[in-house]
Amino acid sequence: MISIDAFPTHVLEGQAINFVSKERKIPCHSIFLAAAGKVTSQKLPPDERIEILEFAKAACRTKNPDIIWQIAHVESSFKMKVILVEGKNILTGKNAEVFLKKGLAKDKNVDIGPLQINWRANGARSGFEPIEFMSGDFSVNFLSNRILKGYVKSCGNNWINCYHSYNEDRGRSYRIKIQSSGLRLRKILSEFL
Repeated sequence: MISIDAFPTHVLEGQAINFVSKERKIPCHSIFLAAAGKVTSQKLPPDERIEILEFAKAACRTKNPDIIWQIAHVESSFKMKVILVEGKNILTGKNAEVFLKKGLAKDKNVDIGPLQINWRANGARSGFEPIEFMSGDFSVNFLSNRILKGYVKSCGNNWINCYHSYNEDRGRSYRIKIQSSGLRLRKILSEFL
């Protein structure tokens, strides 16, 4: 057994959830959800439970489920049906759905879903409807297959900074939050070993 404060240092970055899943012989998505449950204080609405399960499964199909966990932790506290309008108004549940179903102008600054994908920067020219970005499965796939490629190409190893902002200071500040979330994830996961 590993002490609660220690997580094996040989485990590669981004692979802590997979490591625990293999060690405990528990599906990756179950570990992902259990760790998410440890950092959220609110109960997930019943209509979002299937969505978060699909989100966890999608994250576990990526090469780095940890970063998906960390972004969702920082951005939305694992809420699925959530939007942030113009950096000020937070809408959740049915209110968020109604807002998005009305449609969004291409230049509207709205962060959508569990990964808070920005409509103006990433969604408006994608050909997808705004409401699709609230889907956990869709948001993981969109981040992995569309956003990540562009940010890695333009920002290299600092892609996570650019995911939040091309402003250097704000990007660096965001990276610190993501790294902090990663440390928290490993501490939580050490309890499962």
